[in-house]
Amino acid sequence: MAEPLERSAGRDNALPAGVYPPSFCTWKHLLAVAAITQLSVLLIAIGRGQVFDWSFLFSTSVFAQWMALFCASGVCFLTSWTHRLGPRGAWVGNAVVILLLAGVFAHAAWLLSGDLGLAVSDSAAIFVFNTLLAVGLVTVVFSRYLLIRMRWKAQLIAESEARVQALQARIRPHFLFNSLNTIASLIPVDPAGAEAATEDLADIFRGSMRRADRLISLEEELRLARQYLDMERRRLGDRLAVVWRAEELPPGASVLPLMLQPLLENAVGHGVQPRPAGGEITVYGRAEGDNIVITIGNPLAPKGADKPGHGLALQNIRERLKLAFGGRASLITNQDSERFYAVLSFPYVERTDH
Repeated sequence: MAEPLERSAGRDNALPAGVYPPSFCTWKHLLAVAAITQLSVLLIAIGRGQVFDWSFLFSTSVFAQWMALFCASGVCFLTSWTHRLGPRGAWVGNAVVILLLAGVFAHAAWLLSGDLGLAVSDSAAIFVFNTLLAVGLVTVVFSRYLLIRMRWKAQLIAESEARVQALQARIRPHFLFNSLNTIASLIPVDPAGAEAATEDLADIFRGSMRRADRLISLEEELRLARQYLDMERRRLGDRLAVVWRAEELPPGASVLPLMLQPLLENAVGHGVQPRPAGGEITVYGRAEGDNIVITIGNPLAPKGADKPGHGLALQNIRERLKLAFGGRASLITNQDSERFYAVLSFPYVERTDH
């Protein structure tokens, strides 16, 4: 799930306003903490300037890993509190929490070392100070890495959102103009149809205003796709035929909003509209293992009749899929001698907010 983001307050701070630290409540974050901790211990062991001491490496690793888990758990538990401090305060608050918990853990470990028969040559104050110094250095380096990574991710999300809005801004006037003309033509001959078309148009534009990085139910996305095609069918009449084979799709799955509509717009605009006789669009969906696969097919436009414009929508969808699902999602296009196909594949994620 994406970390919360806020808009910058307008002042250029050392920390990028709007980017919150991770909560360390997921296994991926805990695994990263364990890896960084072990790497730090290994560097300390190598840097001692003596013959490599395996017993030192083992005892220090056990101490450091348990301390890292203790600190990460504390950060996770206090995330809701530190995030109330704002983006900058959350980073500083996390560092303070880590240092306080590390100090408590180190002092407790020093007290227990005697009972466990472990020799610790340093006094309690020196042992805690050395521990806090090491933890502080690792925290600064790791936080800086996370800050740069999450700032980059936040920028990608903002760019993806902007591209979606730009795409819709380019499409809306033309689509709105055609839809309003269709509704106006239906009013005198089919008032009920005009009313249904108006409701469909309102739903489509309401759906287009959703945030680009928030998942919605696949059932809702399919409903909006059907409404879009219904609008186009009212405009194109018998020139547009649509075949739906989506019964095998699980309605409870999640999908990014506006995944299907741009593909269907391409299918109508580039495959059906340029053909005097029109054509047929097919939508075939199924679950394949842990993935959802949706294939949209349309006829090829006559030579010289097709218009440029496939690339913007396709590239935008690919970037959003990569940002949301990494390498687990894809959009592949291919064609044969008669038809063009767009194959959308993304992980099967169950909705949890029904």
